[in-house]
Amino acid sequence: MTTTPAPAPHSPAPRRRGRVVAPAAGGAVWVLLLAALAPGCAWPAGGAVLSETAYREHLRHTREAGEDAVRRLGVDPDSVIKRQEMANASCVDDLGMDSEGVTRDRPTVTWTPGFASDAAYTAAVDALRKEWSAQDLTVEDVPAPAAGEPGAGLPGVRATDDRGVELSLRPDRYDGEPTLTADGGCVRHQGYLTEW
Repeated sequence: MTTTPAPAPHSPAPRRRGRVVAPAAGGAVWVLLLAALAPGCAWPAGGAVLSETAYREHLRHTREAGEDAVRRLGVDPDSVIKRQEMANASCVDDLGMDSEGVTRDRPTVTWTPGFASDAAYTAAVDALRKEWSAQDLTVEDVPAPAAGEPGAGLPGVRATDDRGVELSLRPDRYDGEPTLTADGGCVRHQGYLTEW
């Protein structure tokens, strides 16, 4: 009598882990991508909206902070003011996030103190660096423009005050003229102001 061999024990089909891992990995990628983009998506909202009164105060502070820096160079700010503006293309709400009656502006004032020589300009940069450091502001060096660019070889300095106004002394990017700038940043506010 012949015996037939017993059938081999049944083994389950191997699991396909790729199908389980891929969706999980894909989901994790989306979560990380959204987390990375979230701060950028918050920017169009623009933060708090200042009242017209608070915005006028911000304009005043922006101008006064710059005037103070120009005076520290021994120059009358009114005699060397170059430009005062609010509109800035990079500050416009292109995505339509702002509600009715809300405006975005970037108040900026520039002065051209005029320096007798490159050495006088460099001394002014050093003087402002020391003054701003003494005020406990975070001071950053601005690299000199490269050869062939306006203001080549003239380094600058910048700091941001306790109200968010960026102050800088550096060569103007267009004409290379040493320029002191008070930049109030992109601000959302009520109303529409055409002058300070």
